[in-house]
Amino acid sequence: MTNWDFPCSEPVDISIDNWAAGSIAVSGEPTNTISVEVLPSLMDAALDDLIAEVQVSFDDGQLYVRGPRLGSFRRRNGLDLTIKAPAQSSCAAKTVSADVSCIGEISALTVHTASGDVTADSVSGDVTVQSASGDVLLNTTSGNLSISTASGDVQATRVDGDARINCASGDVTIGHCAGSVSVHTASGDVELGAVAAGRVNLVSASGDMTVRVVPGIGVYLDLSSTSGSIRSDLEPGDGDASMAAVEIKCRTLSGDIRISKARGAAADSAQVESAGHQPADPEPADSDATES
Repeated sequence: MTNWDFPCSEPVDISIDNWAAGSIAVSGEPTNTISVEVLPSLMDAALDDLIAEVQVSFDDGQLYVRGPRLGSFRRRNGLDLTIKAPAQSSCAAKTVSADVSCIGEISALTVHTASGDVTADSVSGDVTVQSASGDVLLNTTSGNLSISTASGDVQATRVDGDARINCASGDVTIGHCAGSVSVHTASGDVELGAVAAGRVNLVSASGDMTVRVVPGIGVYLDLSSTSGSIRSDLEPGDGDASMAAVEIKCRTLSGDIRISKARGAAADSAQVESAGHQPADPEPADSDATES
């Protein structure tokens, strides 16, 4: 059997376990039916026995999908899983090398993978990803973002909650940052396109750091680089540092640090929302209070 259908019009919790290779695609959309489809990644591959091991069940708002035994997979073998569920359904997936993609409206996303890439369009809640080498590409995340990866890159267009990212060599790029941001990396570069409020804590050994702040708010800077250059395009302010809306702390050994004003639509959007945030309490340090 390669297709399963279950009548349902309310959001469900989707759990995908033991999906080793291939791909996982989840769509949150207006629908009265949950549909599950499994196909071989290579159409000419004889994977009927592999598909027969797939388990699919639905009960009390829980959709459970379990892939074949890991020992059943051979080189280049893989299965493509497609799930269509009501909008605002949540998704949790465990995979080895399968890519995971979510389109439409998803309420929460949790992925554990070794080398698969993770992409998501719109997540109204939290996003948690643990990966060894897979890349993470997100559009809009209204909740908190938590990512741990070794060599994968991380890119998010907009994060409305707090972001916490740990990686070894991957680059980290976030466009609109409405909450606090914490990034720890060994050699990856970090770029924040529009910071509006909260604390920014960036730590790297050799990666470069670029932080852009929305105009018109107070900023508290604590910047340190052993051998790299440090540059701030913000103007010194006369106000008390305790009134700063954003606290930026950057630590790197050989990377360069640059702080500047945000530009464009992302800056305009973040500037409007920053009015509702409370100022951050700065840490005592040899730093400067500036105005963006």
